[in-house]
Amino acid sequence: MNVYMSESGDTQKSNTSTSISSNLGINPEYVYESTFWPKILCFVRSALQVDLQTERPLHSFSHEELYRSIYWMCWQGFQKRLYSDINLLIEETLNILGNQLENNQQIESWIENFRQICVNHAKAIDVLGSVFAYLDKTYLQYTLHSNLRSLLVDRFQHLITDKSEMRIIFLFNMILDNPGMFDLNVVIEIVKALYKINPVNIYLNPSLFQNFIEGMKIPNNFDDFRVRHVTLETKYQLETLKSEGWQPGFSQLKRPLTMIELNEEEIQEIQEIQGIRQGGESSSKRHQSS
Repeated sequence: MNVYMSESGDTQKSNTSTSISSNLGINPEYVYESTFWPKILCFVRSALQVDLQTERPLHSFSHEELYRSIYWMCWQGFQKRLYSDINLLIEETLNILGNQLENNQQIESWIENFRQICVNHAKAIDVLGSVFAYLDKTYLQYTLHSNLRSLLVDRFQHLITDKSEMRIIFLFNMILDNPGMFDLNVVIEIVKALYKINPVNIYLNPSLFQNFIEGMKIPNNFDDFRVRHVTLETKYQLETLKSEGWQPGFSQLKRPLTMIELNEEEIQEIQEIQGIRQGGESSSKRHQSS
């Protein structure tokens, strides 16, 4: 049976609990900050950071104790604060992971790091959704008309996928052009995890997702994902040409530029850059032959 709490019910419950705690000489805020929140913080951070699970695996946390902690927080009237603290913790943790990816210039270690983050986050969504089910049903869904899964998906998209979007698109194109370049088992793990986190991620390379995800249901707007992919690919290749080899740790792209959704000025700019490069190469060859 689902339990829902109205605002008046929350206020009455909070006042009653606070009164009881006060009579016992206990400050609920102090209990929240010193007893229950540290347990929640440690668990959430471990669930989101796979490297922390080496020292303390998730199964070593008592889920029953976590449930009781969350239940106590909610019935003390701390639902809003608990959600705010969790939201901030998720943002801080994923931001750290996103920055680590962004600063990693070695393609092999970057791929492995990205694989670990994607696979772990796909699992963390299920684990955290289960542990915070009570908060989810009684506050997020009932009051905010949202859920914890949506929060975890949105923050991952913004702080991980979007930050590394250029690298992911380039990498997936390289894999599609030369499947033997990387360990396909690693690539398949990444693709499946990204799809599980959010099926919309197929825009990163629709063909790759279609090849590696068995039984994938082709959405009605699949062509829109293809157009979005090619548009982003073209945009990022243009940026790369402008910066003359920006891509650290990545070999030069082999795929041609596609003039989709570019204005005349951008198309002319690409053609001019390509013409300069071709002219420079021809001049170099003539000089060498002479």
